[in-house]
Amino acid sequence: MATRHGLVRDLLYLPDSSPFAKLLDSCLRSRSARETRRVHARILNSQFSKEIFIQNKLIDVYGKCDCLDDARKVFDRMPQKNTFTWNSIITVLTKSGFLDEAARLFGSMPDPDQCSWNSMVSGFAQHDRFEESLEYFVKMHKENFFLNEYSFGSALSAYAGLMDFDIRIQVHAMVSKSWYSTNVYMGSALIDMYSKCGSVACS
Repeated sequence: MATRHGLVRDLLYLPDSSPFAKLLDSCLRSRSARETRRVHARILNSQFSKEIFIQNKLIDVYGKCDCLDDARKVFDRMPQKNTFTWNSIITVLTKSGFLDEAARLFGSMPDPDQCSWNSMVSGFAQHDRFEESLEYFVKMHKENFFLNEYSFGSALSAYAGLMDFDIRIQVHAMVSKSWYSTNVYMGSALIDMYSKCGSVACS
């Protein structure tokens, strides 16, 4: 029976990076920074050291293991990046509370997508920077990105934090005109928003 170290050693000679991805999934399940770094070291000595897919996976796993510095080093050293690369590091930064750095990277991102915008809206809302969260929400709408339930949910959370009843009525109207007017999740978010301003009747 092959040992764990033997398995990792054998990965150096495989034709694709999927076994490394599976090992990183295992690291993620155990939230083991040590094992992630061990697998990373093997990847650096393999033909997949510059593969975008596996490097994106490393950023994601390092971030979820609370290894922000490691995630950022992987990102900074990548010779090529795609949209998923940028989204991964922005998500790591926003969830860790490094919002200004996330904003700086978002501003230099070549082609932000719906996921990128949602990360900014939700990240700022989760860290009580409500006005900035809503600025991203409004800009996202103006840029004609599709607003999904995640976008609205994050915006509603930010509106609730602002304690501005008039603005809440406006966002309620936006939700009512969207595809999510009968969505249970959105209904709960609206109830929570109104409850926080003490308006039980509206909720």
